Amino acid sequence: MNRETTITVAKSVIIILILLAVVFALRAPAADLNILPNEIKGDYVDSSGLPYFSEMDSYYNLRLTEDYIDHGFVGDIDNGDGTQRDMHRYAPDGNIIDYELGIVYITTFMHDMANKFFGSHGVREVAFWTGAIIASLAVIPAFIFARRLTNDYGAIAATLIIALAPNYFAHTFPGFFDTDMFYYIFSLFFIFFFVECIRTDNLVLKVIYAILSIISIGLFSISWTGYIFYVGMMGIFAVVYLIACIIFNSGSDDQSQYSNKIVWLIHQKEFLSIVLLLVIGAVGLAVFRGVDSVLGIFNSLLSLLSLQSTARVVGGFPNVLISVAEMQMPNLLGAGMGSAFLANTNGVVNGMGGISVMFAGLIVLYVLVSRVLKLRKITAPKKEVLGKPSKADRVAASKKLDDNRKFKLSLGQLSSFGSTQDEISQTKRLTILYACLFLVWTLITILAVTRGSRFITTIVLPFGLMTGIFIGYATDYIKNRLNNDKWLTVIVVLCAALAAYPLTQINLIYGLILLIVLLAIGLASIHVLKQNKSADNTGIPIKKYIAIVLIVLALVSPTVCGAYITSNQVVPGTSDPMWNSMTWINENTDNSTVITSWWDFGYLFEIAADRQVTFDGGSQSGDRAFWLGQAMTTSDLEYSAGIFRMLDTSGTKPQQALYNYTGDYGKTTDILKEILPMTAENATNTLVNTYHLTNEQAAEVVNGTHPANPRPVIFVASSDMLQKAGWWSYFGDWNFENQSSQNYNYYVPTKQVTVEPGTTGKLALLNQSGLLVNAVIQRGQGNNSTTAYTEAINTYNNSGIVINGTPYNPLNISNIMVIEDGYLVKNESVGDVKNANYTLFLMGEKNVYTPILIDNKLANSMFTQLYLLGGANQNVYEMVHMENGVSLWKVNFNNTVAGGGSGSTNTTSR
Repeated sequence: MNRETTITVAKSVIIILILLAVVFALRAPAADLNILPNEIKGDYVDSSGLPYFSEMDSYYNLRLTEDYIDHGFVGDIDNGDGTQRDMHRYAPDGNIIDYELGIVYITTFMHDMANKFFGSHGVREVAFWTGAIIASLAVIPAFIFARRLTNDYGAIAATLIIALAPNYFAHTFPGFFDTDMFYYIFSLFFIFFFVECIRTDNLVLKVIYAILSIISIGLFSISWTGYIFYVGMMGIFAVVYLIACIIFNSGSDDQSQYSNKIVWLIHQKEFLSIVLLLVIGAVGLAVFRGVDSVLGIFNSLLSLLSLQSTARVVGGFPNVLISVAEMQMPNLLGAGMGSAFLANTNGVVNGMGGISVMFAGLIVLYVLVSRVLKLRKITAPKKEVLGKPSKADRVAASKKLDDNRKFKLSLGQLSSFGSTQDEISQTKRLTILYACLFLVWTLITILAVTRGSRFITTIVLPFGLMTGIFIGYATDYIKNRLNNDKWLTVIVVLCAALAAYPLTQINLIYGLILLIVLLAIGLASIHVLKQNKSADNTGIPIKKYIAIVLIVLALVSPTVCGAYITSNQVVPGTSDPMWNSMTWINENTDNSTVITSWWDFGYLFEIAADRQVTFDGGSQSGDRAFWLGQAMTTSDLEYSAGIFRMLDTSGTKPQQALYNYTGDYGKTTDILKEILPMTAENATNTLVNTYHLTNEQAAEVVNGTHPANPRPVIFVASSDMLQKAGWWSYFGDWNFENQSSQNYNYYVPTKQVTVEPGTTGKLALLNQSGLLVNAVIQRGQGNNSTTAYTEAINTYNNSGIVINGTPYNPLNISNIMVIEDGYLVKNESVGDVKNANYTLFLMGEKNVYTPILIDNKLANSMFTQLYLLGGANQNVYEMVHMENGVSLWKVNFNNTVAGGGSGSTNTTSR
């Protein structure tokens, strides 16, 4: 390695190290919770001062890691056959762990290293930082891949766009401990080595690259379940590439030398590369995932595509994944015209890094496709140039090495494919290779994005790399062809504006200062400096380098600024009240206790309370979502207690047993609804006499629905469930006959209002698309004189809404409930109001009021009775602990009719 080559490599290493520092530094502020006022920040950190994790999946990964470090395997029971059972999940039986444990292994290693070299550090502290550290390493494959395709400017830009991509960044800052951290590292290495295996002519290198590619996807397969997406994508790419080689006669020799095109293809190095990758890949994945995984690879691909289909049901039950935000169809852009030039998680274009990145990528894709389409017209030159080039045309060895490692195309030379047969052949191969790669990559990721916003991370990779290539194009064009100062001025002004605008979203003054500075430097270099002033010995004017730097800044500024905003707006996913409530359960309940609630906080319940849960974020099956929704939506507390008795002691075994007799889940659930509140004897008689089951069949069902010794159950009611009511009511009201449902909601204001006696106050309940609905609170001078109603306002003219001469209010109330200082003082109808489907629940304490608008379907629901009305006038549920926004309710099965008691004093019909 000569001196110039050493300098080139060293420069790349230094750039990578700087980029690593920058990318990690942008993630680090997430640990400081800068958006929270100091007076409440303490509620969001644990007893050690470490912030709580930002989302609940992190707690599942943390628990598995703690298990592995504590007793050498994940879960609670080692079955002795290579599998483990997790008894914290899916009451009552737990489940066999089938999970990618790469996150456990890497965190265990980092924990060992941290305690060996940097003092004493707990597993939770190491896990808190692991995501940010590992995700920052995506800089390495991103820069290597991009530098192979373009120059340093383009590689730096592509690396920042990828490593700081909004949807990736939002899942990989400190406190976000999930498998997303591995996503870009292994996928980039897999594709890079895959392509290099095809590109190189050296057989030894082909084998090495193939092995490295399969190792990358193998490590990916034990780190993230979506690895199969890239296996499928590169399989499609390989097929498309081979077909393109046949169509455009791209190979080491001509097709005319063989009997047919298939025989010709078999003799090409490209075909050998694909076969090598296929064989080594099958063996490698069998090592990492087992033979069954290799044989079932096509089923895995189909499962991935159908995973989040909103039309897909689970055995007749609704697909709970439609309630997961990441599975929703994303917007193309965030709200507002200016959002197109920002990078955030609000839309697909924003997730790429803004509209500039999108257009840069599309320009490169157009160039590649255009060049491919010209290939049929390209013929070998009649006369090849032989001998050495003149001294003036000779290139240094290091420059040749650098050029050979890049795929360079100049915008100014779209029609040039070389002057010799070898040059044309090589250019054809590279053009087809990268055109097929980026075309397939782009189309497949566009399709993926239509399946849910979580797949926006996939589309960033091709567009980030193509943006790097675009900068390479732009660099060549500006240096060699653009000599018009007017056009340079346009570039400077436009790019300065694009670079400064994202900064104005952080601080308007800083953004304007940056705009002025960039304009001053750029325009001065064009109009003030001497025209031929050069930055180096190449003779290229400084103004051209400044224009290139401004293009880079314009393309990366949205992503960098977006990352800064995200890391400074992090709020943990839980706080002291929830954690302390779980600690109370851990210290005051029997180990057999089951915690039940909606699935969102399930993982946190498992680790904080060290108890089993009904379901969580990884086991939110359609049937359990239905039953929990039923339990919270119903007004019959006997029925809701019966659901918990069945699920948490017997699981869904009674449901399955009954289904085996009915063959219809709709009929099965109707029967269970009927018998769950009954005594065991009455339930048996109903099954035998009404539904004609045998005594043995009825006994099998009733032994599950009415177990002799039901496990203790704690129901967790929390303020977040008010906002989630639309989903749990949707699943609870599921119609099996037409496979549909509808949402019922609580409308909760974001703040409170002070209303003194004799005055009126207003508080917004809904502000959407020009419609503002206020709760209007009126207080008289006497006792029990408080009342309230809702009003609908057109925000465009600040007046009431009238349609066809009739006042319009979509949230009219038919009932009002007023609680003053803890006492229910009013619960009455408001009169004959048309289209009134809501109840206004008004809580007041010391002149401070909180109105909550409740859909009448939920006005007397179990959740409303417990969380809002404090469980008054009933004895099935007993509040055993309360924190701010969280209440814990013990289910008293013995007080129910089914449990031998007299029944709830506040049980109503369903």
